Amino acid sequence: MEARETGSLIGSDKVEGTTVYGANDQKIGSIERVMIDKISGRVSYAVLSFGGFLGIGDEHYPLPWQSLKYDTNLGGYRTGITESQLK
Repeated sequence: MEARETGSLIGSDKVEGTTVYGANDQKIGSIERVMIDKISGRVSYAVLSFGGFLGIGDEHYPLPWQSLKYDTNLGGYRTGITESQLK
């Protein structure tokens, strides 16, 4: 059986689709994919998908990985960016 999450590690497929909450705890979008630096092997940023309806008309915004903090109470990532900053 493949482990998708162990201790402090998580599979990229489990991160993708996770909700992202803005500075005011409002949902601003979800993570579409993570971008990994080929040399260091570290996640550089996450691509935030927002603004569409059922995957149609989505816009994308790169968020530095360090700007995201997982919140166990929300079940998603928090960032200091607001929805209005994305527009």
